[in-house]
Amino acid sequence: MRQLSRGILLSVLLGGGLLGCALSPAEQEATRRAWAERDAERARECQQKRGAFIAGGCVFGGGL
Repeated sequence: MRQLSRGILLSVLLGGGLLGCALSPAEQEATRRAWAERDAERARECQQKRGAFIAGGCVFGGGL
């Protein structure tokens, strides 16, 4: 049973890694643009709440 679980896990990991190679450069660029647009939207929402969008998250307060 353990070997079967390990085999399935290994197959999923290897298969997932190969999917990135299957994307064309145009698809990769479209994905990067989509993520950038999403991050920009999140940053705007964060600023409306008077926070700072840092490393993918909204951070509030904490004067140094």
